[in-house]
Order: sequence, then structure tokens, then C-alpha cells
Amino acid sequence: MKKVLALLLTLIMAVSLAACGGAAQSTAESGQAEEAEETETKEEAEAPAEEEAEDAAEEPAASDEQIVINFVAAQYSDATEAYMKKVCEAFEADHPNVKINLEVIGWDSISTTVNTRVANHQAPDLYNGGSAGEFIEDDFLYRPEDIISPELKNDFYETFWKNNIDAATGEVYQIPYVASVRALYCNKKIMDEVGVQPPKTWDEVRDVCKKIKEYYNGEVYPWGIDASSTEGQTTIAYYCWSNGGGYVDEDFNYILNCPANVEGFEYMKELYDNGWTNENPTSETRDDMQKLVAADKMAMLVTACFFPALYPDTELYISDIPYNDKTQSSSSTLAVQDALIFFNENAKATEDSPEKLQAISEFCDFFYAPDNYTPFMIQEGLLPATNSGAEKLAKDDPEKAAYMSVLEGGKFYARSKQNWKDCSTACADAAQNVLSGLQTPQEALDEAQASVEE
Repeated sequence: MKKVLALLLTLIMAVSLAACGGAAQSTAESGQAEEAEETETKEEAEAPAEEEAEDAAEEPAASDEQIVINFVAAQYSDATEAYMKKVCEAFEADHPNVKINLEVIGWDSISTTVNTRVANHQAPDLYNGGSAGEFIEDDFLYRPEDIISPELKNDFYETFWKNNIDAATGEVYQIPYVASVRALYCNKKIMDEVGVQPPKTWDEVRDVCKKIKEYYNGEVYPWGIDASSTEGQTTIAYYCWSNGGGYVDEDFNYILNCPANVEGFEYMKELYDNGWTNENPTSETRDDMQKLVAADKMAMLVTACFFPALYPDTELYISDIPYNDKTQSSSSTLAVQDALIFFNENAKATEDSPEKLQAISEFCDFFYAPDNYTPFMIQEGLLPATNSGAEKLAKDDPEKAAYMSVLEGGKFYARSKQNWKDCSTACADAAQNVLSGLQTPQEALDEAQASVEE
């Protein structure tokens, strides 16, 4: 890991520390969750029997007093649910009148599940796994500032908070939940056997891919592409940001079919056509390819920072996402934050009492407390979105803490656009159509642009 860290620090120095103009799924290492302390209180004196009977008659049943908070959370690994249950149980121990109804759902179905419940006015109170932009127009969300404590708000990284400002309303409707940063991960064994280094530019990618394919006679994939429905939107970030393109311009208008993006998709298609990539990039996911890298069957893959934690026995080189040095002077890093949103009574069957909203606020303070939040991030191979969490990470996992500098200088998805989900789908469709040979890059991106402008 010392070699990995040394290369990681090189990556950090190469990435710009300037935050982007616009502003963090899969499996990770199972980790040991910290046990939350539970305390019990006892009555020091007993009341007379008749007084107890009178109190019992006046007090409502415990079930009538109980506040139930429904929380739907995304599954990041096989250990996600177990850890989240411990956090919820620890909170319940300190708040006997509150029940956290936790439901952990996989990424492949969580969005459909929650959208169906919202349509039936059965939305959860808390939801991690989707974007606020889907629900703002229907007035289904609370503003986080009306729910969370000022202390928690101020603890979030400022760039993360600003990244959640809705472009149409100027308001914030979601808070950061977890963060990750993307980089190029190279199988050290393969690279060393072939005698090549992690490529920095597009031309170097071409050269390294050619050498790897020839050395292994096609038995090892030089490069991995994920254009699946779950990660297809990343193709803009990986192949177009590195050429001066992207999702939006400086005025936050979509530019999906700009010349730089078209050229980026042409470069991606070239890698595929030359037989330098996995065979089925439209259906093979990042998870599938991470397994190939760990099995010495794939040399290079752009993926998230949780990858090394998932396969700790795999030696990796970590480098920047390669860029086109004919148009750019440096690489661009994708920083991703998943969000937590709060559904209001418009999306639910009943109104929320002030007591319930207060309980939700207190649960958020508890969840994001460093002793609860940071171990969860370490377990999942992800990064905290809070200053206090980052401080604890620096102490508990110094190697991963180095990613925080990269994250601060990364670019974000345009999630603050209310039709971001449509954009994400359009980008994935465009990449799939290009790689399948159904459309040229220009045709596919023209169609994507038209779909987000409707």
C-alpha cells in the first residue's frame, strides 16, 4: 500500500484545487462497525400504588406516543444494512419514543421503489438514493435548512452544499450523504509485466492499450468502459471533461452535443473498435470490471475510491483520468456526492408533527456525528462530506484521507438541474447507441441534447 499511497499523493498534486463552477454505489469492503453505547435510566424512588394507577390512566399507550421515522437508504455493500441498523438502534436507545423504520434497498431498484411510493403518497421521511431534482416541481420536499440543525449545516463542505443549490429556485433541497472521487486504477502486475506506466494522455492510452493487447494476445482487456444504465452518464465525465467538454457551460446550460463532447465520444468508440476494451460495455458494470482487474484480466479502469478497499490484496497504480493534451493542459476528476432528501406531507399520507420533525433533526445530528458517520465511510470505502468527518478520517485512515484534497478540487455532476435525471439517462443512451454502432457520436449527442431541452 505504500506504493499506492505514493502514487496517490502524486495524483493529488496533479489535480487542481479550484472547486468546479457547478459546485459523491456498488460494493465496498465489509468493515467492523463501531458499537454505539447504550445507557439506561432507572427510577430512584417508587411512587405509591394509587399514584401509579392514576398516572397509568392519564398517560396514553406507548404506541400512541411513538414517533416513527421511515428511512429508505441505498445499499453500498453487503455490510451497509448491518451498520445502519446499529446506528438506528443506538439512536433509539437514547430516544425511547422514536422508532427508525430502516429499509436498505439495492441501487438497481431503489429509485423505482421510492418513486412508486411517492406516487401513492407513501413516501419515506428520509431518502438516500435519488436526486432532489425529481421532486422539487411537485413540492414534495422540505428545505433541509428547515429540518437540520445550523451546526450540521455548517459542518458540510461548502463546495458540497453549494453543489446542491437548485439551479431553478436558488434553494437547497438535499444534503450530502456520502462522497467519492474517481481516478484511473491500473493493475500493477499487468503493467509491470508489459513494462508500461499508467497513461496520462489519450495518445499514451492508445500506446499502452496496444502493447497490452499484443503482449497477452487479447487474453487481457487493456481498458474498461462502463456504459451501462447505472454508470453510462460517466462517459461524459471520463471522455469529454478531459477534452474541454462536459454537461453544462459556465451559465449552467446543457452542452451535450458540443464539439468537444463529440470528439470525446469518438475517442471512446475508437478504444472499443480497436478491441482494447471489455466486450460488452453497454451491459457490463463497474462492479463486473473491478472483479476483472482484481483477477488480472483487465489492466486499466476508471472507477471510484472504494475500489482498493474492496480488493485490498490487488496491487494498484493510481493515476489521473487521461486527458487530450492537444486541447487540455491537465486532467479533470469526477467528484460524486450522493444525497439525503426529506419528503414533506405532500408526498405522504399524514402530516408531520413538530415533534417528528425535531426527531428527524436529532437523528441527522446523530448519524453525521463523526463517531457514527466516519466509520461508516471507512467501511464502505467512501468519503465523508463533513469537516468533522474528514478530521476523524485523517486520524483513522490516513491513506484514504489523502483523497479529500482530490475531492475538493473535483468537478460535480449537474445535479442541481431539475431534469438532471433525464440528462443522466440521455447520456447513458447516447453512449450505448454509439458503442452499439446505432448512431454516430454527433447523432447520439444531438438526440441527447434535444431530450434535455424539451
